[in-house]
Amino acid sequence: MLKKIIFFIFLFYILILLQTSFLIPLSISGIVPNLVLIVVILVNLFNRTSEISGLIVALIGGLYLDIFSMSFFGFFGFYTLISLIISLFLKFILKNYVKIPSLEKF
Repeated sequence: MLKKIIFFIFLFYILILLQTSFLIPLSISGIVPNLVLIVVILVNLFNRTSEISGLIVALIGGLYLDIFSMSFFGFFGFYTLISLIISLFLKFILKNYVKIPSLEKF
C-alpha cells in the first residue's frame, strides 16, 4: 500500500508538471486536459482493492492540484473527491447493470 501511495505521489507530480508547463501552449481555445482527474477516474474504475485506496489517490491528486494552482486552497481537493464519487457510481453501474465480456475481468 505504501509503495502504491509513493508511486502515485511521483506520478501526480510528473502529470502536474506536464499539465502546467507543456500542455498550456498546446491548448485549444484555452482548454487544457486535466490529467490528474483522468488518472483518478481510471484508478477508481479499474481498482480491485478497497475504495479507500481510491480515496487516497483522489486526495493526493487534489492536494497537488491545490498546491500548483492559483485558486483558493481546497477547491481541487473537493473537485477530485467529486470525481471519486462519480467514478465509484459509474463502477457500480458497470458492475451490476452492464455486461461486457472484456470488463468482467475487472
